[in-house]
Amino acid sequence: MPLPAIHIRLSLALILPLAMVACRPDDPVEPTPPPPPTTGTLKVVIRPTWNGAPFEMYETYHNVSDYRVKVELLKFYLGNVRLVNDDASTTVKDVELFDLRFNGDTVLWSGVQPGTWDRLSFGLGVPQALNDALASTYPRGHALSLDHGTYWSWGAGYRFVMFDGKYDTDGAGTGPVLQPFSMHTGFNICYRELDLPLAAPLDITVGNTSTLVLELAVDRFFHSDTDTLDLQTEHASHGSDPTHALALKLTNNVVHSFTVQ
Repeated sequence: MPLPAIHIRLSLALILPLAMVACRPDDPVEPTPPPPPTTGTLKVVIRPTWNGAPFEMYETYHNVSDYRVKVELLKFYLGNVRLVNDDASTTVKDVELFDLRFNGDTVLWSGVQPGTWDRLSFGLGVPQALNDALASTYPRGHALSLDHGTYWSWGAGYRFVMFDGKYDTDGAGTGPVLQPFSMHTGFNICYRELDLPLAAPLDITVGNTSTLVLELAVDRFFHSDTDTLDLQTEHASHGSDPTHALALKLTNNVVHSFTVQ
């Protein structure tokens, strides 16, 4: 004899809560804790100066030739960045782009091997293996992404240093600084490796952040101990010169403008 419909509904009403209780785990599943850190983090601060004083973009300065100079763009790549001591070295970054539009730049590099380090080694520019790769392979946000406007559109690789602004050869002038200069280095021939001593040993410890200040003397972009870049005749370089004469001169000057604090 079939049960009345009301009895079936009542039976289901009693059974379903029991089934739900039976299906619920007795104890909540504890999340797996993350593994403890094994590396540290390096904070790198780029601190630009002009004749030893803090540098400011768009301010008018006098360079070594007593020309009035106003810098309006300064970007550069550092590649194959390593911390070094007498016994070992560790790579902390394959390539990084620095943009000094805000009178300096700061980056955080995680996964740095613990240790006590006394030198910083890096290349000015993009290492050849990365410079020769297709820019379209890098995602947005990557230092080598097309979004940064540092890739030469005609496929010759990246601009290593981008240095643009205005100048006036009359050091006593008081009017606007109007003459443009624009010097971009690039090509593998312009890549330079540096090895700089630290002012004091740098300790990288597990789970902590250590800070390294890289000082950049922008006034030295115009001269070295042996050579001077004269904006009156040397103010444009965009990779079209097969000798790369001006790009190499600027590169050599920039190499000597870095110190580590």
